[in-house]
Amino acid sequence: MNHKVALNGCDYLMLGFDHELRRLGYAGNSCQIILGLGGRLSPETLERRLQRIAEHWPILQARPGGVFLPKWKLPRSSTGGITLRTHRDEPQIDCRLVNEPLDLRRGELLRLDLIEAQANKSRLIFTWAHALMDAPSAEYLLALIGREDLRWPPQEIESPRPASVFRRGQRLKLAWKTLHRIDKMCEAAPRSMGIRRPEAPHKLQYRLETFSAEESERIRHNAVRLAGLLGAAQLHAAASLVELHRFHERLGQPSPSYILPLPVGLRAKGTFEPLFSNQVTMLMTQFLPQDLKSIETAIAVLKKQMQEALRSNLLESGRILSEIFRYLPLGVYISLLKQGLRGEICSLFYGDTAVVNPQLTSFLEVPIEDFAHVAAITPSPGLGAIFYEFEGKLRMTMLQLLPVISEDEAASFAAGLKQRLLEP
Repeated sequence: MNHKVALNGCDYLMLGFDHELRRLGYAGNSCQIILGLGGRLSPETLERRLQRIAEHWPILQARPGGVFLPKWKLPRSSTGGITLRTHRDEPQIDCRLVNEPLDLRRGELLRLDLIEAQANKSRLIFTWAHALMDAPSAEYLLALIGREDLRWPPQEIESPRPASVFRRGQRLKLAWKTLHRIDKMCEAAPRSMGIRRPEAPHKLQYRLETFSAEESERIRHNAVRLAGLLGAAQLHAAASLVELHRFHERLGQPSPSYILPLPVGLRAKGTFEPLFSNQVTMLMTQFLPQDLKSIETAIAVLKKQMQEALRSNLLESGRILSEIFRYLPLGVYISLLKQGLRGEICSLFYGDTAVVNPQLTSFLEVPIEDFAHVAAITPSPGLGAIFYEFEGKLRMTMLQLLPVISEDEAASFAAGLKQRLLEP
């Protein structure tokens, strides 16, 4: 068996964000899925299940290593499985656990925290290193852990990158397209709000917003009306950007432009292989203040940029560029990222994972009653929004870093965005 599995370009980007967040005093680039369960789990049963999972997929006990071509270094034998901890419920425990780092150097890529709540309820926090996999993979893996009736895919000893049909010269020309696009964006470079409260603790806060069934249907109707049949994600992104611009104006810190990287999936629709990999590329989009006068204008600009990207093959361009960057030492890579857009990698951390994996209805035969996505964000911008749908209802997780955005400001932003989605 090959004991060194290569990271792809997006894996390496996520590892770079982890390095930068830890350097600045945060927990790192970890993500969480929080399950609200309608009963109690047996820790012993879950422990045995996790042990079998870890033995089936050795990569779950690997650690990142290598300077010029980073790889997951797999253990040569089982080292004890995945961390499982149990807790009693207490105020703010979820936020505290979300801000606990994973020990990547020792191969801790996954952690589960079981919280025993009152009234025969419990919560399960599933934490994973974003460098290991993306959100759809994490949902799928969580379903495989919690459902005895699902067959585990074969062992993956490789994490292959999507095949490219381009020759070396063509690949370099395509990579240059993304660099040129970023250079053009710098002509009206975005301006971050920066660290505004240096005395505040360096931690991630989040708030969950759930739309009712009626509100969710109303927003879906707005999406069809303004963005077309498949435009839900476009409506969410446009509304977020318009509200972000208004937010900057309220704070007296308008930006010359706003950068929104859109994650675009590279897997074939309906598949999750390779499972342990970030199979996405980032489409860089830019919006000027005049583009954000309304949701209609923002959607029009977004659609135009997406159409141009498809015509110019910018999706493949961005993927190829990230593959080339894998050969740079991590510190050099992060320095280049920060320098390229003067530190403003994005103006809003945005994610839209669409409908939650339909297999996540129960976990070890206990019904799943609630679901939430939480993700790390970088200090610039220090603000983010993740959209997803669970049991037919739209949900939104607002993310904030306290030194940048206060709790009152985040609440104001969330309320404004919610209202804008309902009444564009």
